[in-house]
Amino acid sequence: MSYKDLQTQLGYNFKDKELLELAFTHKSYSNSQNNERLEFLGDSILNSVISKYLFDRFDNEKEGLLTRMRAFLVKAETLITKAEELSLDKYIKLSKGTANLSKERKNSILEDAFEALIGAIFIDGGWDIANEVILSIFNKDLKSLSSEMNFKDAKTELQELFQSMKYELPKYNTKEIEGGEFTCLVLYNGLTFEARGNSKRAAETNVAIKLLSQIKNTSNE
Repeated sequence: MSYKDLQTQLGYNFKDKELLELAFTHKSYSNSQNNERLEFLGDSILNSVISKYLFDRFDNEKEGLLTRMRAFLVKAETLITKAEELSLDKYIKLSKGTANLSKERKNSILEDAFEALIGAIFIDGGWDIANEVILSIFNKDLKSLSSEMNFKDAKTELQELFQSMKYELPKYNTKEIEGGEFTCLVLYNGLTFEARGNSKRAAETNVAIKLLSQIKNTSNE
């Protein structure tokens, strides 16, 4: 497979193409040689680069706001969008048995692949290159960033919305299912809302986003 287009988008050419290939190898394709370790590393590198950028740019802001800003920038929805912009789905190696995955699971795999790609860039090119590529990928997001923006996460926003409507606070029923994936259920107005994620936190965030969207759409009708 050719990674020419991807490397052009990244502005970086890998010295070790096998490392790049590994970044897109899902554990369903190979249990022994997959992208899980690179994903772990990439998550840390991404957070470090964004943290350093925020620390330097917003030098008078407190830790709490910087933490919320970082969470806003590296949330799952954003990483999935970045993966889609880079067309990472066409590079990911999956087993044939994963053809009918849920949308949530496909998004989770995209998010993981993006983080694994960041990890691979760091291993192949070092900190300076990884820093340069990440800041380039997030350029538009960083330019539009302002300390005056609302950086509340979906669960916090949902909780405040329930309080304003004098509803009992949402209860998240989360459990692990097959393949290391999590599912979360929340009851609202007699209806059950469900979402999945690659972690307990991700599943709860995803169901909060789904419920917020439903409530806002209903209120606009």
